[in-house]
Amino acid sequence: MGQAKKKEREPSAEPPLDSPPSEGWVKPAGLTRRGWAVIGAIVFCVNLPLIHYYLLRPEPEATVTLPFRDDFSDFGTVAKNYWTTGGLWRAENGELVAPGAKNNPLWLKAKLPDDVAVEFDVRSASNDGDIRLELFGNGVDHASGYVFILGGWNNSLSVIGRLDENAPPMARIQELATRAAQTQGKPGAGLVETGVYRADTRVRVEKPGPAQVGRRYHFRIERRGTLLRWYVDGQPYLELNDPLPLKGPGHDRFAFSDWEAQLYFDNLAIGPPGEPLASAPPPVVAPPPSASPGPFADDFDRVRLGDDWNVTGPGSAVLEDGAVVVQQTHNRPVWLRRPMPADAVIDFDCWTDDPQGDIKIEAWGDGRSFFAGDPRAAYTATGYVFIFGGWPNTASVLARREEHAHARVERTDVPVQPGKRYHLRVERRGGRIDWSVDGKPFLQLDDPAPLTGPDNSYFAFSGWETKVHFDNLRVAAL
Repeated sequence: MGQAKKKEREPSAEPPLDSPPSEGWVKPAGLTRRGWAVIGAIVFCVNLPLIHYYLLRPEPEATVTLPFRDDFSDFGTVAKNYWTTGGLWRAENGELVAPGAKNNPLWLKAKLPDDVAVEFDVRSASNDGDIRLELFGNGVDHASGYVFILGGWNNSLSVIGRLDENAPPMARIQELATRAAQTQGKPGAGLVETGVYRADTRVRVEKPGPAQVGRRYHFRIERRGTLLRWYVDGQPYLELNDPLPLKGPGHDRFAFSDWEAQLYFDNLAIGPPGEPLASAPPPVVAPPPSASPGPFADDFDRVRLGDDWNVTGPGSAVLEDGAVVVQQTHNRPVWLRRPMPADAVIDFDCWTDDPQGDIKIEAWGDGRSFFAGDPRAAYTATGYVFIFGGWPNTASVLARREEHAHARVERTDVPVQPGKRYHLRVERRGGRIDWSVDGKPFLQLDDPAPLTGPDNSYFAFSGWETKVHFDNLRVAAL
């Protein structure tokens, strides 16, 4: 019996059925307050770099005064005037080289005013194009301001992105504002007034646009008030009207940027937006490849134009539904890089949905020239100019180099019909040029001094502003 009483006094191995459920984790026996303090100190020390980076980091250094210029002839300029979190940025042979910086921008050590202009030259040696810069960022982080990209996403798209290059398009934000205004019963659909656009809103504007490999571009970006305007080679390219512009501390820095492309920057100039900062000579376009004149055909049933074509206006030509489409060309032709015989026939289909008409080509030109001056000035071509429904849709002309010259031939009785598909044919024999539309004679030109030779043997689609489709090109000798 004594043994039985002893067992009754021993604690049971199983908890009573009516005991409360376990509370989960229990502090290990013997861990004192000092032990907890040690663990806390270790955790704090391990995370101190992150705490410092995100919460306690000082404002980036600003030792450069504006206006500022840099031609990168001094290899020490990168260390003196810029800083970066990564990448092998360096000045080499008078250019700033960015060999795949993986979105580690090279920040200029300068604070920008709210209104500013930035100019520089740039070229990409990579097939992906992908030319980048960042404006009004915080001087440390990628996409902390506006991101500009020419030829991104496998050289297919150009954007201005606010806080995120992958942000939704502005059109989507405007749709949300319209819906919000209807729901709220407001008469207007203002982005800010409806509450859909805030200080941290991520948005972008975009357009199809590749970057030509090896081509030297001249960029100018201006901000005045809420409007950001981006010019490429002197021509308007993209703009973003930001109702809540990023400005002030945290949004007052400029950087060259790069992802994986091999980029070369030069001739940086930063100053007031109301004056030219640097001369912008027409960029040098690689001459057409050496080849003997011969037949050529293209139905454009693919994704990209390819190496047979020289697009002199960035973003002005794309392929859509098996046709090449030009828009906002501003007399920057899409040159065929294969030469034509002096006596040749050119056939193609074309159409536009725009009542302004303005279907335009150039033939027997030099294969590389384009308009790079004041948009209000006249354009002088290097070959013969054919315009169907120009000024706007009031006249058609065939001209030798100068489309406004008195020596041109013209007619005013056949405007372009929106949506109608036309077949155009051009034949040249010596100085005689015959142009027909849908099999009927349209205009003829007799040139007593015909344009011939290597600099007058190329064909181009061209235009001014309207959206025009071209398809089924055929070029053959006569």
